[in-house]
Amino acid sequence: MRSYILESSQRELGPPRFGNIPVVIDDEPNPNIDIRAMFKVLAEKIPDPFLRKIEAVHIGELPEFSERNVNALYRDNKLYISALQSDVKDLMDDIVHEIAHHLETLYTEELYGDTALLSEFIRKRMQLEFELRSEGYWTNEYDFRDLKYNEGLDKFLYQRVGKKMLKTLTAELFIRPYASVSLREYFATGFEAYYLGKATELMRVSPALYTKISTLIENI
Repeated sequence: MRSYILESSQRELGPPRFGNIPVVIDDEPNPNIDIRAMFKVLAEKIPDPFLRKIEAVHIGELPEFSERNVNALYRDNKLYISALQSDVKDLMDDIVHEIAHHLETLYTEELYGDTALLSEFIRKRMQLEFELRSEGYWTNEYDFRDLKYNEGLDKFLYQRVGKKMLKTLTAELFIRPYASVSLREYFATGFEAYYLGKATELMRVSPALYTKISTLIENI
């Protein structure tokens, strides 16, 4: 009888959805995570226009996750999120982060059409290079003005410098260390912070980025 009730309940609920977006569970996540409740919260946080053209959210494992050492990615209007999450916060972080990358395809001109965001990012990167040199790190082989992701620089920051030192050096420059690796990640980590409880800190640390996101919201 218990199994019958559970099956009936699942049929009534149907597959989980993120607003109007289907959620495909390819691999079951942590059983302590209430998927439906989490997506309901996110649907209330994220404006509907930001979700347009997203075709699906897939929860499950991809070979790229281990190959690229990531937990999520955005591709072809779909969000792919690892099921191997420690808690609901980690899962929400990844989903909102990938929504940000989707927004880059919707609002490219609004985000990057002027120099506000680029200038703020480059200024912070140059300050980071200065801080690294002050600590004795050799940075000449890396272009800190480059806006794109550079695997060599990523490894230098996270392996040579190390997470602990990087966190210290970026504390007043970036909302979190990963924001320093490229312009795209600068925006995505900021968007994540804006919607997941760190908007005030983002406004203090990255005012141009905060203004970009706020203006985007006002104009949708």
